[in-house]
Amino acid sequence: MLTSRHLIVTTMLLGLAVGSASAGDAERKLTFPQGATATKVAGKISGRNGVNHLVEAGAGQTMQVLFAPSNRSCYFNVFEPGAAEAAHIGSTAGNEFGVERTKAGTYRVQVYLMRNAARRNEVCRYQLSVELTGAPGGVSAGVSDRIKQDVCKAEAAGMYGVDQRRIAVGPVRTSPRGSEIDGTADKQAEGIKKLRCIFKADGSFDHIMAMTPDGE
Repeated sequence: MLTSRHLIVTTMLLGLAVGSASAGDAERKLTFPQGATATKVAGKISGRNGVNHLVEAGAGQTMQVLFAPSNRSCYFNVFEPGAAEAAHIGSTAGNEFGVERTKAGTYRVQVYLMRNAARRNEVCRYQLSVELTGAPGGVSAGVSDRIKQDVCKAEAAGMYGVDQRRIAVGPVRTSPRGSEIDGTADKQAEGIKKLRCIFKADGSFDHIMAMTPDGE
């Protein structure tokens, strides 16, 4: 049986996991260039001041979101139209979110710093890439090459411990199990490392294969 002390500790831990996002966070409507299905926005938050990016979707579309923060304590959550609870919690589920058939309405992409980082008034610069494909109610066109390349860069930067600007990627090509992208990571004194990003048949990221004989 949980004691009052256990309940207090549990509540504190849940509070840390949620982060410092609040109802007073700024709201920004995300728009797409004329005729485009993907867009990218750069932003900055600090302390307890988060941002909600609002994305309008039709029923039955496919949405893909990629989040690239400068601060390890910076995350994003995604709320479906009218939902009070997040469909995606970045602190536990990572920096990618996708849904094959969207609900009609406004999706809320909430960017925030975890509570401890917010108390220290830390800063997070980030890039948010969003793709929305397929006619409402129809079959989605899937994840675009541009989004896959962004995912490849982000995953490779983390694997090789370098800035994304030191990752170069080539075109997306089909493979027997999905698709793949060849690229390189510039580790400066350690040289250029060849890599291959592997994607599943549904377009989601699978893993990175090190192509240089000495690995990472």
